[in-house]
Amino acid sequence: MPIERGKDWGDDAPLGLVEVIATTDAEVRTVVEESWAAGTEVPSIALLGGDLWRALGAPVGGLQRIRSRDARMVPIDAAQVRLDDRSCVAVAHVFCMRSWWHGPITAVMNSEWRDTWRVAPKAHPNDGRFDLLEGDLPIRERWLARSRLRTGDHLPHSDIRSERVTHLERTFKRPFRVRIDGVDEGRHHSIAVTVVPDAFNVIF
Repeated sequence: MPIERGKDWGDDAPLGLVEVIATTDAEVRTVVEESWAAGTEVPSIALLGGDLWRALGAPVGGLQRIRSRDARMVPIDAAQVRLDDRSCVAVAHVFCMRSWWHGPITAVMNSEWRDTWRVAPKAHPNDGRFDLLEGDLPIRERWLARSRLRTGDHLPHSDIRSERVTHLERTFKRPFRVRIDGVDEGRHHSIAVTVVPDAFNVIF
């Protein structure tokens, strides 16, 4: 079940339970994709880096923490993503754009972070939704927003539409470049994102 307001999230991680180790969101995504393709349960993933890890507070200690009594195990949402005629998975975020500096940008966020940018300050990786942000800002406004992204102070903004979604579909007249969990997926004319709650567990 996705996290509920006021409730504890997750449990103490069972001692010694380290099935898979991931240091990037792309590595997590690969584990989920391969498990879904095989029709098997996603193994518990020890998380040591990436934007999901930042959303969990960027805990220090590495594997020593993972194998200690301080480790926590929590469920994480993912998304099934359709790009034109192929399917893939997203675990942290999806970006659609022509360029960072001109044209509309669509961001679909499970983590609040993209590297050092706090793109979606209210996003939570286990609330059953992804945070959607869409805008087409003038170049001056993009510079201002960029300077505020580290703290999340770019929101609210009258020219950035934001909402929380469980499903999203977009079709582009001209192909948009799509980046999923930091990986460039090339240019596509359409995208569909469907959230899958409690898709896998991470240990941190």
